[in-house]
Order: sequence, then C-alpha cells, then structure tokens
Amino acid sequence: MITVEDLPEPTDAELQLMCAAGATRGAAFCSVLGSAEQQDWLGMALDLVWRAVAGEDVADDCADALDTLIVEDPVWQTEDPTSLPGFYADQAIGLVGEALAMSVRPTGERLDTVLTTVRSLLSMVDFKLSGEKPVIVRSGAPKPPSGPLVERENEAEQHVVSILTEARSSTRDHSLRLSVAAQARKSALTFVDDVTSQLEEFAEVNNWR
Repeated sequence: MITVEDLPEPTDAELQLMCAAGATRGAAFCSVLGSAEQQDWLGMALDLVWRAVAGEDVADDCADALDTLIVEDPVWQTEDPTSLPGFYADQAIGLVGEALAMSVRPTGERLDTVLTTVRSLLSMVDFKLSGEKPVIVRSGAPKPPSGPLVERENEAEQHVVSILTEARSSTRDHSLRLSVAAQARKSALTFVDDVTSQLEEFAEVNNWR
C-alpha cells in the first residue's frame, strides 16, 4: 500500500491524481453492480475528475456533479448492507464523490479514505471467491498475505506512485501534466479491465445476476 515515504510531501495536484486513479479503480464495482442511472452519473463524474487532474478549471462543474450524486438509500435499511449489490455500487459512487471533492479541497485524508475503501471492497471479494474461509492469526504471528485482488490494487497504487516519481525529475509544464494524467488514467482503466471478470464472478456467486 502507499505510504508517505513512497511519495514525500505530495503536492495538491499529486494527491488529486492519486485519488482520481483510486476512484477509477473502485468504480469497477459500480460498472458491474450499479444501476444504469448510477453508471451514467459515474461516467460523467469521472470525466470531470480527470479533466480537473489534467489542469482544466472545472471546479464548479465538479461541485454541481456532487450535488447530483446518486446512492441507493434502501441498501442501508438492511441488517447487513454488504449482502446487497447496491452497497458496493454506492461505495464506488462515494469514491468518485471524494475524487470530485478533491478538485475543490485536496487533502491526504481524503486520499487515504479512497484507497482504504478500495482495498476493503476488494478484500470482501477475495474472501468470497476464496470460499469464505476465515484465517486465524495467532498473537505475534505475521499477517497472512493479501488476496489476489488486494495485491493487484497494491501494485496499481505503486504504479501510480512510480509515474509521479518519474515526473518529479522532469520539467513541470502543462504538457507533462497532461502526459502524467493520461498515464495514470490508462493504468486505472487497465486495472478495471483486469478485475471485471472477478467482480462478475462475485456477483454470480452471490446470485445477483
């Protein structure tokens, strides 16, 4: 997972980019489990997020998109919301909401929320697809390895850090910002392509499709 040491003293633009990439990866849950209305909103909102990352002045548009954020309230009326597909779609929508808010007020805490949520959602999928076998860790024993999807997420986070680290050694200009944004977005979309089949399997195992 990303630590402060990986990218010391990140700029607002770097925080914004890492958050956008994380939200894009998490958006895979809405693409598989969300309603058509949520998916339409998500596509529009992510486009705004990445335009902001590329340096466009779309802060007002991002604020307007936040006002129309779509969550399925009935999910939260159940005893176990994680037993419904809407929970995962709502979480993905929330991630994109955080990325929109980053265009107005970038913070490290907001980035941490996004990345922690993505890992948590993927760990639920790993647990389900592994047969829901609990792992008992004795006191003092090392933590068990992450599941395959969480490990893939960790690798994706590190890839974005490597893109930013390399960019730090180059001249900072608008063309570089566009290039870095394009690389990070491509990395996030590749992640989505890689994990979609597992999320579809997750939906089938839960009898959601």
